[in-house]
Amino acid sequence: MGIFDQMKQMREAFSQLGNIKEKQEELSKRLAQIRVTASAGAGMVEVTATADGTLTNLNINPIMFNADDKKMLEDLILSATNEVQRKAKETMAHEMKNVLGFNPSDFEGVFNQMQKDGGFPPV
Repeated sequence: MGIFDQMKQMREAFSQLGNIKEKQEELSKRLAQIRVTASAGAGMVEVTATADGTLTNLNINPIMFNADDKKMLEDLILSATNEVQRKAKETMAHEMKNVLGFNPSDFEGVFNQMQKDGGFPPV
């Protein structure tokens, strides 16, 4: 896809925005309500977060407290937390596309190329 096609997509997306403030508020509410969960160690550690990335729950299987390997537990917590954050980011991108009609990160390449080229091309 060329830069002109990307610019056309961006122009179409912006024309569909309507009232951005209302859509942004709707998106914020939706993201705060959606929950994503990730686990590590075959479910020994489970972390839940909202789609906007706020951690809401940490569940550690009691068996882990009997283990003498503190480092393993820490690694499982980090692993589950990183995975739930990845899922939250993915869910946020999906919801942004649903509410706004596009995901702003879709246009990063366009903006980066425009910066390299010195701005908008002449029409």
